[in-house]
Amino acid sequence: MSYTTKNYTDKGGDRTVIGGELEVREGARVTGLPSGAQNQPASTATQVAGLKNDFNALLVKLKEAGIMEPDAWALTARVAPSASGKAGANNAKASAAIDGTVITITASLDELEAFESAAPGQGVHKWIGLGVGTGLSSILLMTYNGGAAAQADVDEASSVGLSDGEFVLWIRADEVISTPKMFTLKADGYPAVDVTVTLIEPPVDGGQ
Repeated sequence: MSYTTKNYTDKGGDRTVIGGELEVREGARVTGLPSGAQNQPASTATQVAGLKNDFNALLVKLKEAGIMEPDAWALTARVAPSASGKAGANNAKASAAIDGTVITITASLDELEAFESAAPGQGVHKWIGLGVGTGLSSILLMTYNGGAAAQADVDEASSVGLSDGEFVLWIRADEVISTPKMFTLKADGYPAVDVTVTLIEPPVDGGQ
């Protein structure tokens, strides 16, 4: 008669599988699990709006502590529709699509024009303005590579035709075509997400 062990440790002790029952007896301790959410003071709100804010703050703490499932990002990508000058000309020759956390820009590198960025020290490149949507009501709620978004980022996104919750990412097409760009987004109640931006040439003669 054979017997299949439901609870076992393998991979040199790196993994323990519980297929049966795990009994934690009185006096035992389990360490390494989330220790609980940060304290949320009792609400002193006297209006519904204040109570809503207190309740939402509690939800964020539960999600950040791993007690509640975090919110899901709703990422989108498009070329910025109202970029002007040489950036606008480059954007008109490009398109963008997203699959999960991978953004793919399609553009013919030879057709793009190189120009100097308005941001000091960014150099001369074949710039494309990429609009990245987060699904947030405002990008002021997020961090990009650990840095908090600022009102200047909101204003810049608006200046190139992007909506609330979208930010503009200036892509060096001449570099990204060989070296994908990666960045990390984080917001309260949302998991950190790593996004990759690639650039490919369009198919020639209908893909032949």
